[in-house]
Amino acid sequence: MKQLMTVMCMACVAAAFASARIEVPMLPLGEYADTEVSTNVAFRTSRRGVKALDVRIEYTGSESNCVEVAFGRDADGNGDLSAEEMRLLLGWRGGRRFVEDVASDERVYEDAEPVSGRRFLALSVATDGDLVPRTAKFTCESGPCFASLAAHPPRFLCDSSWNLVKVVRRGASAADEWCAVENSGPSFSIKVR
Repeated sequence: MKQLMTVMCMACVAAAFASARIEVPMLPLGEYADTEVSTNVAFRTSRRGVKALDVRIEYTGSESNCVEVAFGRDADGNGDLSAEEMRLLLGWRGGRRFVEDVASDERVYEDAEPVSGRRFLALSVATDGDLVPRTAKFTCESGPCFASLAAHPPRFLCDSSWNLVKVVRRGASAADEWCAVENSGPSFSIKVR
């Protein structure tokens, strides 16, 4: 009986580490249009590294609002992902979608086609045995996007050393964002709506 209880406890612990879901409360509205609000979400990848990364951002998509999701390693351990600690940054700013390699300060923009309703930007990355991005797929409300990055996935799109995600929102109008982080075994998923 004691062995059975030990095995059951170990199975529960393994299940907790294999699959986790964190929901982040909606970010508050800024007092002014140029006010920034942000939150940080800590996560832990498996010891084997991230085999797949899925990110989805949903937003209103006005010219003045901005939403960004940054990935990186919290090197100083203060729980806030600083610009120096960021590696991948993607989102919406100034009426355009963007993806940035923060370390090299290279940002790729794509203009958005006029649409009614909410917008989204999604990224799916799969890694190879060395945990290097093998495939990448970017999609938005009008279909595939960032074709050059998808054709030759750069290294900065996924890194198993990341342990913090920072979600930033700028703008004064209501945006109804929502963020959920999921870590299921070797994959990691974040959704911002």
